[in-house]
Amino acid sequence: MIRPLVAGLILVGLAVGIWALWPRETSDPPPTTVPSAVEPTTPTLAPTVTATTTSLPTTSTTADTHVVATVAEAEEILQTLWFGWFEGIYNQDEDRIREVVGQESAVDEARAQFGVMEFQREPRPSDIVTSDTEILRTDDQCLAVWTNLGITGFSSGASTGVHVLRWTGEKWVALSLWEFRNDLWEDDCQVVLEPLS
Repeated sequence: MIRPLVAGLILVGLAVGIWALWPRETSDPPPTTVPSAVEPTTPTLAPTVTATTTSLPTTSTTADTHVVATVAEAEEILQTLWFGWFEGIYNQDEDRIREVVGQESAVDEARAQFGVMEFQREPRPSDIVTSDTEILRTDDQCLAVWTNLGITGFSSGASTGVHVLRWTGEKWVALSLWEFRNDLWEDDCQVVLEPLS
């Protein structure tokens, strides 16, 4: 009972932290790799819904496994999930958010940003960029990635941290984001995922 509550609070802090701390459009080119402090939270991502969305990348290293083996695969999954998160907020689409997150509290946090988060235009998959990426853990249930994630185009800013993704049996979803590499993110790899309502 405590873990889902803590994870929910972390997710709320992440979304608010990302929205509040990312710089706004200025006359200078938007930064894509400037780190900023972010509260730990729990985001998540998922597959295509409409023509404007993208499918989650195939992460099979063999014909019967979904374990992520390369940094390029991990970055592609992260970019797809974060695009889904921002697209869902832009379109005020709770179903789109549910496709990319692992907990209902993440849907609540996204809903709180509907009409609040500022967008210069509709998000595109290419607006989500990653750099300095390192896989901290990869197995058939959990993927933990340290990366600098930036957004451009519809907004601007960057955040560095550990992204914890979980395998649902069908797709990878975002569960949490931790600011520091040595935070207690490993426990998130054991959290029991419950179906979203």
